[in-house]
Amino acid sequence: MTSPTSDPVADLTALLGELAGDPGGEPPTAESDGNEPVFRDVEAFVGNYLAHVVERRLASGPTSGMNWCPRWWAHPEAISRLYALWRAWETLRVSDPQTGMSIWWRDHLDPHLAALAAEYGPFSRCGPDKHTDTRPLPVEPAPPEVLAQLPDANGI
Repeated sequence: MTSPTSDPVADLTALLGELAGDPGGEPPTAESDGNEPVFRDVEAFVGNYLAHVVERRLASGPTSGMNWCPRWWAHPEAISRLYALWRAWETLRVSDPQTGMSIWWRDHLDPHLAALAAEYGPFSRCGPDKHTDTRPLPVEPAPPEVLAQLPDANGI
């Protein structure tokens, strides 16, 4: 990534250009056919975009802050939420270039990031330098008489 200069606008332009894969410093645009994603997959999105634009103090020891796990990909809920964030970002940048990113931050990133980093969220036992293996929720099979009462009891 770029090193800071005395011009914050130039810094942002260079950062956005790098995030789009253009070391020349041009910000990403949706001027291709509109169907090509900026990021090839969720890993590229998290590592090359999200990790650079989200600014939060991370919890570490007695210091309060956001829970985050460097092995985010080892948490099934995180994979699902981050994948959804990536797809929403790619869709909104094309479908609503005027306000899509604001909508993405407000309606997508903020609630998903809050859930991931919550006191009981998937990253709650992790830290910037620590991963804790996931534990699935305990589940018991539902009795057939309960399932028979549901509208789709005969299958979909």
